[in-house]
Amino acid sequence: MHWCPRERTRPKAGLEVGYMIEAVIAEQLGRSHARLGRALEGITEEQACRRPTAQLAPIVWQVGHLAFVEAIFARRGGSSCDLPTRYSDLFKPGTGDHAEYPPLAEAWAAFSEVHRAMLKLATETDPAKPVAFPTNAFSSCGGMLIFACQHRNYHIGKIATLRALLGKPLPNLPPQVAEWFSVQNV
Repeated sequence: MHWCPRERTRPKAGLEVGYMIEAVIAEQLGRSHARLGRALEGITEEQACRRPTAQLAPIVWQVGHLAFVEAIFARRGGSSCDLPTRYSDLFKPGTGDHAEYPPLAEAWAAFSEVHRAMLKLATETDPAKPVAFPTNAFSSCGGMLIFACQHRNYHIGKIATLRALLGKPLPNLPPQVAEWFSVQNV
């Protein structure tokens, strides 16, 4: 059995199979937003702008970049989402060197605003709807939102690496997640 955007199936036992894809995408957007917030816990402004290695853009860039790219995604999906004009020069792909970045709290607030626009797309737009200016990574709204989750997790990994290089391990896992990984559940 496979998922089809307009097909909702029930197994013989009468239980609904999985979630509708829109709910799954919205859930994953929410979870990646929470993971990003957790990855930023305890980071100072000075640490957010540091580049412990020339190969990695600073933490504030990772967050601002996500806000910038996802604002473009939101517009491609038909939503409106505006960021300060300077975000293009600071956070577009290929940037990330030393710059006058906004405070981390501002970049996080911008990302959170874009996140709300992405959630609205996930819950109010047909996932099969074609996006304006499709790419080789996605051509539908649902594909774009799934790609956004993957893109977020990629940059969360970069932030985890930056934290390690700064001597700041990630915060402990929430108890329900730590329990899931316990030996008795393996």
